[in-house]
Amino acid sequence: MKPKILGILSALILVLCFSLPTLAGDSGTITITMTGADEISITLDKTNWDLGNVASNAVRETIPPIEWCTLTVAGNCNVKTSIVGEDAKWVSNPTAYKWTLSNDGSSGQHIYGLWFRISGDTTRGPNVDGYVPVTKTQSEFWPYGSTGSSLAPGDKRQFGLRLVTPTYFYSGREMQAQVTISAVAA
Repeated sequence: MKPKILGILSALILVLCFSLPTLAGDSGTITITMTGADEISITLDKTNWDLGNVASNAVRETIPPIEWCTLTVAGNCNVKTSIVGEDAKWVSNPTAYKWTLSNDGSSGQHIYGLWFRISGDTTRGPNVDGYVPVTKTQSEFWPYGSTGSSLAPGDKRQFGLRLVTPTYFYSGREMQAQVTISAVAA
């Protein structure tokens, strides 16, 4: 019986010796390459400027004038930002009465001006004082011009607003306007 067991064991060892390389076989590797999508996100620490009663042909500024609100890049990619304003509408009846937003920051009858200034920026604007008119046409907020750079994740910019009220308007009507600051990947 011993020779039989030894024979079977020898045959089994021989089969295993020839089978092991085929059992191991070849292997292949799959490489997966991907890029995460840009997450475009900005935040503002102020979203409301309540002025109360205003007189005609007056200038009102945020307090502090150019460090009132902080824009923060909260996404994961560099961004360029833009700003756009709209006509101010009567809260009680938006279709019945409005103040038109001027295209140059000036005011007139039922026309108001709105300006913004980014802290530390003293070279922009038509008066070279850093204040730039907000209009109904989207324009650069930051960066500006060909020398400006985009904002990186975590970057912050402080800014303020200046309102120039109409030279004439109907009193006693609560007016409201929206200013939108948006971002695109740079």
